Amino acid sequence: MFVEDVTYAAEQLKKLIGGTITDTVMTPDSESYGFVVEKDGNATVCWVDCDPEGNGAGWISMEKQKKSAAADG
Repeated sequence: MFVEDVTYAAEQLKKLIGGTITDTVMTPDSESYGFVVEKDGNATVCWVDCDPEGNGAGWISMEKQKKSAAADG
């Protein structure tokens, strides 16, 4: 993945800040999965794809983080 692709993806994800993940989704053929984010009365389905063209499902990595001092106020 190119730096431009990562930068673009990060900018898109910023639009979800403050939203709430409300559900998970999967295509009828179980080939792709994702999650639903609700924010400001709108719902956005976020698909986890292996590339920008959506050629199959990708992998999502999660790790717990401690709150930062700035987030504690």
